[in-house]
Amino acid sequence: MEQMKKTKFFLDTASLDEILYWKKFDLVDGVTTNPKLLSDQNCEPLKRVKEICKNVTGPVSAQITETDEKNMIEQGIMLSKISKNIVVKIPLIENGVSVAKTLAKKKIRLNITLGFDPSQVLFFRNIDISYFSFIVGRVEDFGVSNRENISKLKQIININKMKCELLCASIRNTEQLIVSIISGSEIITVPPKTWKSILNNKFSLDGQKDFLNSWIDLKKNKKGYTL
Repeated sequence: MEQMKKTKFFLDTASLDEILYWKKFDLVDGVTTNPKLLSDQNCEPLKRVKEICKNVTGPVSAQITETDEKNMIEQGIMLSKISKNIVVKIPLIENGVSVAKTLAKKKIRLNITLGFDPSQVLFFRNIDISYFSFIVGRVEDFGVSNRENISKLKQIININKMKCELLCASIRNTEQLIVSIISGSEIITVPPKTWKSILNNKFSLDGQKDFLNSWIDLKKNKKGYTL
């Protein structure tokens, strides 16, 4: 029986502080950024991406923001030259397919983002992309679930013998994280806020509080008692 690969976790942020914090927990195998995350940091985007690359050994996704095909290609080439660990992120739109084809021929690593339907990956079945980002959490904001589609997408990738890795993105809670892992996603990109919520589990914190209160009571009744 083939042994499954260990899941890799990318941190979904443009904050250097968050990257350095979560590296302590060994949860930063790479970083994914996007225009919104960079704008939230109120920083110079290219400078921040370069700073992230200096602090992360794994892949760092930087997204194309141009909309004209020629400009998209030029921007993608420019982004790829920032660092050896840059992966150029291309939105899944009509001209994004042809841009991906052109950049792939130049041996530039690509992350196709904004995948919402498993069948969308078929546009890239003959293009050498590194990652296909499938959005899990965002659709649930609109009352729709993409959880059951993760395993379907994985099957489509395998059946068509695509070399890309499945990247589940927009993980908002522990349920989405767990289903992404057990459905075969090689990579999961998680925002710091989600990791924080998982780490600070209410029942874990309440349990620790009860233990400490019990210990304090014990020490009061038995002076000098130590563990």
